[in-house]
Order: sequence, then C-alpha cells, then structure tokens
Amino acid sequence: MDYTTIGIDVSKAKLDICFLISGEMITVSNDGEGFAKLLKRLRDYNVDRIIIEHTGNYQKEIVKYLQKHQFTVCVVNPGNVRNFAKAAGIIAKTDKIDAYVLAKYGEMFKPDAIKETDLDVEKLKELVNFRQALVETIKSFKIRLEKKPSAFIVKEINKSIKSLLLQQTKIEKEIRELIKSNQRMEQLFDKLNQIVGFGEHTITILLSHLPELGKLERNKIAALCGVAPINHDSGKMRGLRCIHGGRKIVRNALYMATIPAINHNHVIHNFYTKLKEEGKPSKVAIVACMRKLLCYANSLVKNF
Repeated sequence: MDYTTIGIDVSKAKLDICFLISGEMITVSNDGEGFAKLLKRLRDYNVDRIIIEHTGNYQKEIVKYLQKHQFTVCVVNPGNVRNFAKAAGIIAKTDKIDAYVLAKYGEMFKPDAIKETDLDVEKLKELVNFRQALVETIKSFKIRLEKKPSAFIVKEINKSIKSLLLQQTKIEKEIRELIKSNQRMEQLFDKLNQIVGFGEHTITILLSHLPELGKLERNKIAALCGVAPINHDSGKMRGLRCIHGGRKIVRNALYMATIPAINHNHVIHNFYTKLKEEGKPSKVAIVACMRKLLCYANSLVKNF
C-alpha cells in the first residue's frame, strides 16, 4: 500500500505519526527505540515524503535518522501549517490532529525536501545562539544595575557579568576557530567582510542562520529575511507597503549593520540620502538600505 505522504508531529518525548491515505495514527517515543519502530513500519510502504514541523531542536534527530535511511524529509514552517489548518476549518489542536494537518499540508503543497544538514553550520548556529543568549543576559543584568539595587545585589550582579563576559569571549573564540576549520565558511566570511558595515557578529549570523545566502534570487532572499515590502492593495485602494515576517535574528543583525553603513559606506549613504530627499520616512529608508546591503551580500557570494 502507498501512503504517499506522512505527517509527524514532534514533541520532546514522543512522535505522533499520521499515514495519510488510511488515516492510521501511531505514536512512538522520540528516541532511538522509537525511531527503529517507525522505520520498521515505514519499510512496508512506498513513502513519497515525510512532513515535519520546525520545532527548534526536537526535530533534529528524527530528521537526521530519516535522511540517513534515504527518506525524503520536508521541514516546514509551523506558522504556515497553522494558517493552512485554519483555512481548512480545523480549529481543534492536538498532537494527532497536528500530524494529520502536516500530512494534508504536504499532500497539497508538496514542499521541497531539505538537504542533509551541514554539521559545521549547525554547530555554528548553536554557538551563535548561545552567544546571543549570553549577550541578552548581560544586557538584562546591566539594566537591573540602573535601578540602583542594594550593595550586595550590585556586587553579585557584577560578579555574574564578569563570568558571563568570560564565557562570551570563549564562545567567540570557538566561533572563529570553527569558521577557520571549514574552508567554505572561511571563504564566505572573507568575502562578506569586504562589505563596509558588516562586522564579525553580523557575518556569523548570516553564515549560521541564512545558509540560502548566494543561492536565491534577490527578491526571494529579501522576503526570507523579512525586508521585502508586502503589497496591501484592494480594488482602487493602494495601501502602504510594509515588511512582514522573516528571520528575526537576521533582520536584527542587518539593522545593526545598516546604521554604521549609512555613515561609512558611501553607496548606502548616498542611497539613504536620496530616499530622505524624496520624502521617505527614516524607518522606510533604513529598511530599504537593509535590503540593499543584503542583496549586495547575496550577489557577492552567489553560487559560491
């Protein structure tokens, strides 16, 4: 029997699986034993594709396992799947219903399969995310200091900040060493480092959170990062264009790179000045500069 499309809802402890044609549901544990049970069932059928939501880290091991055994795995955006469910009138939400919705979503839209994970890119992503968490924690401690706590609290906060800064230094060293150990990432880093406004932190975020850089057309890469203006038109009404969605960590990094670029990158400076002279609001002009920087970076490493 050909199940064609299978939906797997992933949680920390278990996997809920929907075989679309029969509607059969099974549940296995999210570990090696559960994977082996699932594989045994899958081997009996001609599976076209397996649909899994991106759930942070919980889906990583099952995705690797299924790819290792030559299955086509599609990791999809949870927001898109939930919107699809609402459009289909499926309001209730349980793990089994989610598995069914994933299978139906895959049957209708046939999303692209993901490539086998580049382990170095995944490791870089984990390091960059940990560095981000350290930076945010240090920032929150410094904000607490501004509220003039007691002397004892000040002392403890300063000790914590000192320890966190040491950890941040170690993580940044590990990031540099990882990039140097991977020839492709090192070459991409050197290329992107030529762009005035791009610093080490911005580049590492692009390398870890935007592996599509250089592989997509400019409009698609801009939409992926949430810096492409979206139309809001109806009939004769022409609404304001605004950005929406995209990868927040990449968009934030682009913003932090664009501010100094406006002052020190003559191309971006002239572009920003021209937009302001045309009467564009500052935020609109900055986003346009973010998009221009991103598209330039995309072209610089195209097909690299």
